[in-house]
Amino acid sequence: MTPEQKLSALFAAEAPPARDYAFQVRIAQAIALRRAWMTVAALVPWGVASVAVLWALIPVVGPMTESLGPALEPAAAMLAGAAVTAVAALWLSRRFNGRSRKPFIAR
Repeated sequence: MTPEQKLSALFAAEAPPARDYAFQVRIAQAIALRRAWMTVAALVPWGVASVAVLWALIPVVGPMTESLGPALEPAAAMLAGAAVTAVAALWLSRRFNGRSRKPFIAR
């Protein structure tokens, strides 16, 4: 065995381990799930505070809804229609976006 072969055999024995992509994906998913739950947990105090404020405003807002309710119904219907249109436009733009298709690879 030549010295070059001995050296290459020594370096081959100390090669770094192969990457485990499935493990990396599972770890990335776990990190993303943890971040999502932490975001939800951070929003809980804001939700509780907003519910408390709205509950405290019921005596003030209650009488106004009886008088303004019929006048605001058309505006609420238009806002609902605009929201549905915006959601549909976003969904369609993502569905038919060119990046979502698999690229064509010439062989």
